[in-house]
Amino acid sequence: MTSDLSDRSGLALDRARSLAAALGMDLEILHVVDDTLPSHVAQEAAQSAHEMLTREASGAGKVEVAFGHPWRRVVERIAHGRFDLVVMGAHRDQGIVDLFRSSVLHRCVQMSEAPVLVVSNRPVADYGKVMVGANFARRDAEAALLASKLAGGAPVRIAHAYRVPFGGLGHRMDETGDITKRDRDEIEAPMLFQLEEMRRWLEAESVEADRALLEGRTTSALIAAVAQEGIDLLAIGRHGAEGHAPMTMGRVASELLSYLPCDLLVHPGRFPRED
Repeated sequence: MTSDLSDRSGLALDRARSLAAALGMDLEILHVVDDTLPSHVAQEAAQSAHEMLTREASGAGKVEVAFGHPWRRVVERIAHGRFDLVVMGAHRDQGIVDLFRSSVLHRCVQMSEAPVLVVSNRPVADYGKVMVGANFARRDAEAALLASKLAGGAPVRIAHAYRVPFGGLGHRMDETGDITKRDRDEIEAPMLFQLEEMRRWLEAESVEADRALLEGRTTSALIAAVAQEGIDLLAIGRHGAEGHAPMTMGRVASELLSYLPCDLLVHPGRFPRED
């Protein structure tokens, strides 16, 4: 996991320790000191960070303090370490600002070769209710598989959000703006088919899953469903191009990182150890 020594990173460390113990995984804790600081300040900061993290880890993990540009150093360490999971704390709430000026968190999630779990809530219990935002890509199914594992084999709800094409043009609508059941069934049929295909794939991997269609804009529909159903872990596949441009990660992932409704797992679509 990575830590910036904030309270948010403290929550992430608690969750990382819990998961490492439950899954029998080794835990490494990384803190990066900006190497543009004066050398004596950087050295003192590094020593202080190492002592603090060693106390907080309580022997549950190996502590590493490195120097460099924060997000670049983290991304390099992820690539070289070939980790199964990266755990990070939520950043301070900057809302829409983060959509246009990427935070360290956004950059790391965007460029990580490993799945990233972003912790926003205090881990008072194991994950119990898991939802996966599905866009019918293989990486969404892999996100669901890993999310279930992190939740101790809990069932997952596969949810796909959609809006009626072209605002209902070409469909009969009543005074409330609703379309006929026949038209809605026709629109939803191919979506339900693909959700069922994903459900069957997960079933073959011994993961219990059910399907849900949500009407509305993807991000807002997922946030509303998380609140309504009491979801404590939301998982998505990372879509969009990868690279250095701040807006190439994919709109849904970027927006969810800026308005975290619960802990969020973002899967890049492959595991480093499969290379």
